[in-house]
Amino acid sequence: MSARPTISRIILRPLGVPLRQLYISSMYIMPVVERLAIEIETSDGGRGYGETYGSAEVLDSSVRMARRLLGRSPFDRLALRRLLAGPMIMSRNGRRDWAAFGGLELALFDWAGRHHDLALWQMLGGNGQETVEVVCPVPALILDKPVDRPALAALFNDHGRIKDVVGYCLERRRESGFTCFKYKSTGSNPAWDIAVLRALREQLGQTVKLRWDPNAAYPPAQASLITAELDELGLEFFEDPTAGIAGMASLRSRMRTRLATNMCVIQFDHLAAALRQPCVDVLLADISMWGGVQSIVELAELSPLLGFEVAIHSLFETGIGSAANLHLAAALGPIRRATDFGLHVLEAEVTMPSLLPVQAGRVRVPAGPGLGVMPEPESLRRYQTDEIAIAA
Repeated sequence: MSARPTISRIILRPLGVPLRQLYISSMYIMPVVERLAIEIETSDGGRGYGETYGSAEVLDSSVRMARRLLGRSPFDRLALRRLLAGPMIMSRNGRRDWAAFGGLELALFDWAGRHHDLALWQMLGGNGQETVEVVCPVPALILDKPVDRPALAALFNDHGRIKDVVGYCLERRRESGFTCFKYKSTGSNPAWDIAVLRALREQLGQTVKLRWDPNAAYPPAQASLITAELDELGLEFFEDPTAGIAGMASLRSRMRTRLATNMCVIQFDHLAAALRQPCVDVLLADISMWGGVQSIVELAELSPLLGFEVAIHSLFETGIGSAANLHLAAALGPIRRATDFGLHVLEAEVTMPSLLPVQAGRVRVPAGPGLGVMPEPESLRRYQTDEIAIAA
């Protein structure tokens, strides 16, 4: 009987991938997305791939955790989560450390799928859904190059520029058939936001689903006035119009439109407070923020019992993270809303086979074992900014 494989090497590759369209929101003016690609190799030659945020803090946490994984069994994902959970209290809300673990655990899931010749959706008990509806992100303003915040504020006074945002959405619907759009607000100009969303509703029609996300940039009183005006547009939901559980709770009872979050309820410890102060209808969960695939599985099982919906949140993952999101949406029954998706905005997917194109607003779930995709070596070399190999 052959020995059970152990984790023998972990390679961490920070990536900087340019965006085809400058991303403008309340938090970023971003021409390049930073991600961390993770490769786990085992003593039997098997490999698995994961992805997470690409910040220096997450990289530091990933290096520390990777060293503790060496020599351990790749089958023991739950044991490894218990092993690494302690240090996660060292970062605010555990976010930095949960993100590091989420990427490493994703690579372990991918390894297991390849080892057992099962797609991730099969490992999670999915029903074989072939395609997933995805969301098109919409920048607050269409620009060719970054500007500073004062200059950006001045541009919002020119409502003639709204036609560029509308045109961007019409073009994405024409070429890819998107049926759901998320408008990313800068949270700095209510009149602009209201005018853009009214124009989008008029030009895209009533059947297209619209989401509005100012990343909690508006104070509660101001958010209350804006949402009162937007309520009549029939948006799918408002995503984090203001900050915190208390702020969101102050809005929720005043409107028909649902509230969603990926900012104020981002870990299991927050659920009790969200029940005591009803503040949200839809939990937007991503692998990095919630700390891995297993956490999303548990959240999807628990949320309907507590009266929450669950949907998948993301921010411009490469093909690795995008594939993971598709598998989760295909596998978990409580996830019924369109999944955030920004792969078409990246200059390159960095993986093979391709997940694109988006067709009729949907993307095909990869069919191969594990995630069904793997890094394309030349693309990795083109976009990686460093490489850290950790071996036994």
